[in-house]
Amino acid sequence: MIQKLSTKLQVHLSVPGVEKLKKVTFSNVVDNPDETEIIKLGEIMTELDQDGTLLDGVIITSQSRVTKN
Repeated sequence: MIQKLSTKLQVHLSVPGVEKLKKVTFSNVVDNPDETEIIKLGEIMTELDQDGTLLDGVIITSQSRVTKN
């Protein structure tokens, strides 16, 4: 049996003058989030950060447990 555990999103932001990407994680997201809504969330995060911050991408991680019976 496959049991759905969780879905999380990790938004990667490119901040001016910073070499490493800034990562913002959202846990317990709805199953199968819509691509346009994910991009919209990423764009909102760039607006909330400092000027010049760009959306690099978003990673979706889904966890499931497989059990016998």
